[in-house]
Amino acid sequence: LGAYMDQDRLAAMLGQVPQVTLANVMIDEARQDALYDAVKAAPGLSGITLMSQVRNSFDETMAESAWISVTVFTLVASLIAIGVVYNSARILLSERARELASLRILGFTRGEVSYILLGELFLLTAVAIPLGLWIGYGMAAGMVASFDSDLYSIPLIITQKTYARAALVVAGASLASALIVRRRIDRMDLVAVMKTRE
Repeated sequence: LGAYMDQDRLAAMLGQVPQVTLANVMIDEARQDALYDAVKAAPGLSGITLMSQVRNSFDETMAESAWISVTVFTLVASLIAIGVVYNSARILLSERARELASLRILGFTRGEVSYILLGELFLLTAVAIPLGLWIGYGMAAGMVASFDSDLYSIPLIITQKTYARAALVVAGASLASALIVRRRIDRMDLVAVMKTRE
């Protein structure tokens, strides 16, 4: 809530002598040091604030806050991506264990059996990456729109490098999961798997 009043009436109400509390002035940057010296020498002036310094400080604080937020979001998203891909690979293996064991008994090599399961995992990953990038863009646009106000707005800027990093995290998680699943396929006890009931 803002209120405006004549300076003399305000001073009379407060029982004070009229005084100036703030002055907005433009200064020549070449004479900035001289102004500082004059302010320090003047007994009634308490300080000086340069708007350029205030703006720089604000920009630095916002950049630092944004960097921390982005780092936390990236770490959490990476952990979720790794967990989802790894669990998908484990589910694929548990669902197909009996069929894969049957193929091994029929004479398929470990590499051929792994190719079947890992091919499915890589196909799912290949479909999920572009779909995830598209959904991620929509979520980011929604978040930016929710922060928009009459005081400030945050532009939505997603670079190609960001998309590449996201795709590499998912592809890397898929590859690491594939290696783990491949080891489990190689160590599969065919007799024990065939004895289990559906």
